[in-house]
Amino acid sequence: MTEESKIALDCPCCGESIYQTPSWFRKSYSNCPMCEKELRGEQFDALIHDLEQAFDDHIDTILSEKPQGGGCCGSAKKDSCCGKH
Repeated sequence: MTEESKIALDCPCCGESIYQTPSWFRKSYSNCPMCEKELRGEQFDALIHDLEQAFDDHIDTILSEKPQGGGCCGSAKKDSCCGKH
């Protein structure tokens, strides 16, 4: 079982940062821990979508990058950190 990472988004009512999991922000209704105003999940949909898209794009970039240099681990030396060349 994996633990869901927390993100920080600002409360649209008081402007304070709320540090919770994306599923907390997606709940139909919740209350801001600071100002206690009622929040709707749809208020955060666009922000969460943008964060998830940026994360996915970053992962795609990492996976598509090729190591630089001559070593198997990207070292510029012919002898890599694993001792093979």
